[in-house]
Amino acid sequence: MTKNFSKKYATSSALLSPKATSATGTKDRENTNDIPEVTVLTSKPTETDDIFQMFLKDIAKNNLLTHAEEMELGKAIREGGKNAKLAKEKLVASNLRLVISIAKKYTGQGVLFMDLIQEGCLGLIRAAEKYDYRRGFKFSTYATWWIRQAMIRSIANTAKTIRIPVHMQDRIRQMKDIRETLAVKLGREASYEELGQEMKLSTSKIKEIIGAMNKESMSLDIAVGEDISLSDYIADEETITPEHITDRHMLRNDLMRFLNLLSKKERHVLLKRYGISNNGYRQTLGEVGKTLGYSKERVRQIENEALQKLRTHQQMNHLKEYLN
Repeated sequence: MTKNFSKKYATSSALLSPKATSATGTKDRENTNDIPEVTVLTSKPTETDDIFQMFLKDIAKNNLLTHAEEMELGKAIREGGKNAKLAKEKLVASNLRLVISIAKKYTGQGVLFMDLIQEGCLGLIRAAEKYDYRRGFKFSTYATWWIRQAMIRSIANTAKTIRIPVHMQDRIRQMKDIRETLAVKLGREASYEELGQEMKLSTSKIKEIIGAMNKESMSLDIAVGEDISLSDYIADEETITPEHITDRHMLRNDLMRFLNLLSKKERHVLLKRYGISNNGYRQTLGEVGKTLGYSKERVRQIENEALQKLRTHQQMNHLKEYLN
């Protein structure tokens, strides 16, 4: 939003600058020095109809950006300097329509529409700060993840639908890891007894933990949009950010491109062994061997040869940026 608009409505209590702290407070609000002059409505729409209409009209004054313009602004922001602040302000202001569009999808979830817009604007600002123009993707696509995350976290903090004790959350995390490990080792889902033996717990305790897992799943599956649930954004310290999702998508595309350097047989082994083409499930040497008619040792040899070929290929240096 422009500075003129901020000054125009500075006397109204219905407006709040992103520099202020909102009720829900998330980690993504750190490091927002020199944020653009974006003014966000926080009162009920019924009480601020005129102001809201002027807010929309002011947004309409900012033209949509072309992809080339987004790249240019993203470059200016990343390089810093005297133009960085203005570039970020323009990038944010030109995408405020996106915030309103997304906020409409999350109404009726216990958070006021104006509060959703406030959260979304903070997510948009964060997206502008994190945007890497060198990756080539559109800013609006990238920003959508940050905006949604901010809104859905606000909804989750308000609704408080997940009430599982901390000690049980630890057990659930342990259970998930062990179930996955045993499934790969056994080639099937582990029984209650096998889980109990691995975790050194009674069968009744295992059933209790699984019951809590189901309760957690039901809470997390509460819809907060047409195709979004809380589980898409609410997690513990391993929360996947929009930036990570974007990186993972691009990494997958790059990996598939590099796998084409291998023979059909080598590619098949790596895809199955690392779960790239099987919904994340990693097949054992024996399982891969059955599909190819090879022994476990032969599959291991093919896997090692394929990995060595990829490691020594010059183009594989391109993947190092994902490790930084």
